[in-house]
Amino acid sequence: MTIALRKLGYNPYHGSECFKNPPRDFNLWIEAMECNFFNTHPEKKPAYSTEEFDRLIGSYDAVLDVPACLFWKDLAAAYPDAKIILTNRDVDAWHKSADATVFKFMRIPFFRVWQHMDSKVLGPLFRNSELVWKIFCGNNYEEAVVKQAYLDHYEQIRAAIPKSRLLEFETGKDGWKELCEFLDEPVPDDESWPKAYPTAEFQHHMDLAMAGAIRTIVQWTGLGLAVGVGAFLLRKNWSMLAR
Repeated sequence: MTIALRKLGYNPYHGSECFKNPPRDFNLWIEAMECNFFNTHPEKKPAYSTEEFDRLIGSYDAVLDVPACLFWKDLAAAYPDAKIILTNRDVDAWHKSADATVFKFMRIPFFRVWQHMDSKVLGPLFRNSELVWKIFCGNNYEEAVVKQAYLDHYEQIRAAIPKSRLLEFETGKDGWKELCEFLDEPVPDDESWPKAYPTAEFQHHMDLAMAGAIRTIVQWTGLGLAVGVGAFLLRKNWSMLAR
C-alpha cells in the first residue's frame, strides 16, 4: 500500500520511516502513546491532536503501519477530511509474518538488555515497540491472544468510521481499481499492483541493529583491554622507578 500510494503521487509515512531519524521519530511516538493511552495527568500532558500530529508527521499526506494505526481514532478526529483504508489480511498470514518479525524481536533477551546501552536506535526502537504491543495485546504474544486483538482492532474501526470515509481493501484481491476509485485518482496505465517483502526488510533493520551492538561491544572490549594493558605497564614502570 505504501508503494502504491507513492506511485499515485502521495508522500506516505510508513513505520519504517522512523529508521531515518530514530531518536526523533521513535521518541515522539513514545511520547504520543504515553499521552494518548497511558496518561494519568492529561491536564499536564495533553493528548496528541492536530497540532502534535502535524509536528510529528505534518510533512506527509498519508500514514500507515504501527504505531500510527493504533491512533486511528485520534487521527480520524484530528484530520476529519482524511480517508481511511483498512487493509484486510488473513489473520493467519498476518500472524505468521508478525511472529517471524516484530514478536520475535520482542522475545529476544539480548535486545531487551541492549536497549539500555543504545540511546540512539535500539533503545528507542525497543521502547516504542514495547508500548505498541502493550496497547495492542498487553505484551502477550500467544497466538490466540494476538489474533483476537487483530480481529478486535478491525471491528472497532468498522464500527466507528462511516462507510463513506472507509475503504476495506482486500489484500491479494483488490488493486488499483478499488484504491483509485476511493481516492478519486486515475488508474495507472499498464501498472501491476506492487509487491513488497516486509519480513526481509524488518530482518535487515534487525541485522543492522545487531551489527551496531556487536561493534559497540567490540569497541568496549578493546577499550577495556587497552586500559588493562596500560594499567599493567604503568604499574610495571612505576615499580621499576621505585627501585
